[in-house]
Amino acid sequence: LYLCHLFTPADKRLRMLALYAAYTEIARIPSEVSEPMVGAIRLQWWRDALVAEPDASNASPFVAALAACNLCVEDIAFLIDGRISALERTQMPTLEELEAEATIVGPAFMRLSLEVLGLSPAVCPAWVRDAGIGFELVRLAHGGPTEVVMERASSWLETARAGFNASPRGERGKLLSAFLIVGLTARFARAWPCLLYTSPS
Repeated sequence: LYLCHLFTPADKRLRMLALYAAYTEIARIPSEVSEPMVGAIRLQWWRDALVAEPDASNASPFVAALAACNLCVEDIAFLIDGRISALERTQMPTLEELEAEATIVGPAFMRLSLEVLGLSPAVCPAWVRDAGIGFELVRLAHGGPTEVVMERASSWLETARAGFNASPRGERGKLLSAFLIVGLTARFARAWPCLLYTSPS
């Protein structure tokens, strides 16, 4: 994510980095807590912190940076609320459960990325939703039936890639900064089984 944000136009780079950093901090909460209640409290802290006006003297740098971006509040809420199901699981999640989480978080993440670029999420192509779901599924794959999840993620990502490639050249240029991470994720998903057997040398 950090490397991909460098391909964002210079005047929008800090906003994209703020989004990517906040997304990462929120996404890791379920795996960092030992009790669901602790995770729920941390997610609620994010909700409260983003609703209130950040105090520069004590605000988290992630919260302060994201709040300064003035992004869609509803989509930021999806990034937070989409993690609730992960806190409630007591056993390895199924593909369906992970796909449900990805469907909440992934499209919101992509819409926010487009908003950072100054594009209207309301008129974004339908395949942008597929791109978000596929991207998020790859991130979640390690927590479930990995091979099955990766296969499903590849399907979403291939659909998104086909939609991107079929778009007019000018439109692709506008979307490229937000779509770059998705293209790299698709490549990773396709190569994933081979990565297991690659020598570290």
